Amino acid sequence: MKVTLPTGFGVYTSDMATNRTRTLLLALALLATTLAACVPSAVADRLADPAAQAVARTAEETYHRMELGRLRTGSYTTNVLVDVDLPRGARITVEVFSDDDYRLRVDSDIVADVI
Repeated sequence: MKVTLPTGFGVYTSDMATNRTRTLLLALALLATTLAACVPSAVADRLADPAAQAVARTAEETYHRMELGRLRTGSYTTNVLVDVDLPRGARITVEVFSDDDYRLRVDSDIVADVI
């Protein structure tokens, strides 16, 4: 049942509140979409540098080596990382390590805040 009150200063109908809510939600969705569209270009700009791409490839390689090592031996081991070719200034840091879990950080002195 729709109730309509007489409109005047400070008096709103039930339709007016619904329209304001819809407008507010639409504005928030538009703002979120606009901001989300900016994120990929910001990340792409940082990864456009060849040094950053080399560090990203090294991070991917270390991940795949760790997973292949687990498939071969049944548990994670850092032995598979011994012969990884690191780009200049890059380093691998083992932050968490167990037989079932690990966390590695690949970063670089030359490329800051990429990965």
